[in-house]
Amino acid sequence: MVLGEDIRNEGHSSLSSASVAAPMDDTTNQVSLEMMESVIQRLQPKDRHELREMITQRGVISGGMISCAVLFWLVAVQKGGDALGDNGLPGSMIGNFGFNELSFIVPGIALLSTLIMSIGRERGHGILSNVAGILVILGVFFIIEPFGHLILTGNVDIQTALFASGRLIILAALLHLASRFFFDAMLLQWVRELILSNNIDLFPVQTDIDYEGQADEQPPLA
Repeated sequence: MVLGEDIRNEGHSSLSSASVAAPMDDTTNQVSLEMMESVIQRLQPKDRHELREMITQRGVISGGMISCAVLFWLVAVQKGGDALGDNGLPGSMIGNFGFNELSFIVPGIALLSTLIMSIGRERGHGILSNVAGILVILGVFFIIEPFGHLILTGNVDIQTALFASGRLIILAALLHLASRFFFDAMLLQWVRELILSNNIDLFPVQTDIDYEGQADEQPPLA
């Protein structure tokens, strides 16, 4: 029946149609709804309960990544730096930073660029994305710089350059993942609080209603 098909199609409505039907007040505007839809479509929580679980999971993962970065820095840089040849590394071409300083600068660049990139993506700001791209290239330069010293000056052996770049890559990756999961958790928490405070339902509601039309389904009597 046409009526049954129309109602079943309405049950699988998109997020945008659900948000249009949501009540609007002074604290909820179109920009907030658009950001909430963007977060939900990207992370794809099924309902409010899974939304809460995703907040917890991403918070735990972010904290674990930070702990791993701190422990790795203590073992591989502070304690094992001399054994891995950090004293033989020349200063950076930009700022004349030593390796100990770069072990803070590169992860900091990774953290800052990830946060700026995430904010620019969610808000649609091209300038923030441009700044994030500049920071990414700067971080990559510091990471591969030991190989540049190896090729250009020959003052660094390949093993020292490999250990130096490898440790910087690990620290940058850990801080990148930690900041990414942390920002996602904060976004999901913001979405959950805004949904609860404004009674908004941005999740597609799936209904399975069967309309039985006995006059149409049963064969005609002889």
